[in-house]
Amino acid sequence: MAVNRELTDNLPLVTDYLERNPNIFLDNPTLLSKLNLPHISGRNISSFIEYQVSHLRKNEQLLKTQLDELTKNQKQKEELADNVHEQVLALMNVNTIDALYDNLFQFLKREYQCSHLLIFLFSEKRPYPDYRDLRFKPIHSKLRYLFSGLYNVNKPLCDSLPAEYIDALFEKESTKIKSTVTLPILNDDMPGLLILGSQKYNSYEQGFSINLLQLLKHIFLQRLNTLLK
Repeated sequence: MAVNRELTDNLPLVTDYLERNPNIFLDNPTLLSKLNLPHISGRNISSFIEYQVSHLRKNEQLLKTQLDELTKNQKQKEELADNVHEQVLALMNVNTIDALYDNLFQFLKREYQCSHLLIFLFSEKRPYPDYRDLRFKPIHSKLRYLFSGLYNVNKPLCDSLPAEYIDALFEKESTKIKSTVTLPILNDDMPGLLILGSQKYNSYEQGFSINLLQLLKHIFLQRLNTLLK
């Protein structure tokens, strides 16, 4: 038992040494005669060399799969970035607040699997009538204080809303919502929230696509402020 324990303890050292000295058996051929390399049964492999070749092929295939996935993800990111750039230009050319909301919502449906777009803006006076889910709330609205922690962090919140929050936000549609992302709107004159709801699980995660969503939020608000004047 002590011998087996000693072998187990030294195995990482031996493995590390062999990895750092791959030519050890070429430089010391007599060592090969002392090694016991039995055939590896049950794998249709007839020799140790075959085993090495098979192992290398599996590693090569794994690396190729990973590379293909990275290439695919990169292409998807590039396509999304191009589409967001076009959408930014579209938002900047919209001439009414209703069309501004509709234009953004249609884009988010296509690119972000968004089934519900809620935009809450809090102000002393209602600057414009509510349109669909673009809603203007009193500055001291209870809803604003529910998300006070989000304002302090000032980061998007993905799939972390409690069930009671989802019920309050989406009301009768709440049972359809499987995934959300919430973006705080920090504005001294009119703070607010931009919330995407999706009927698909795990639609949103922090990273590249959410950063682009932040950009769309800023462009939307800039254009909205212009149209409200």
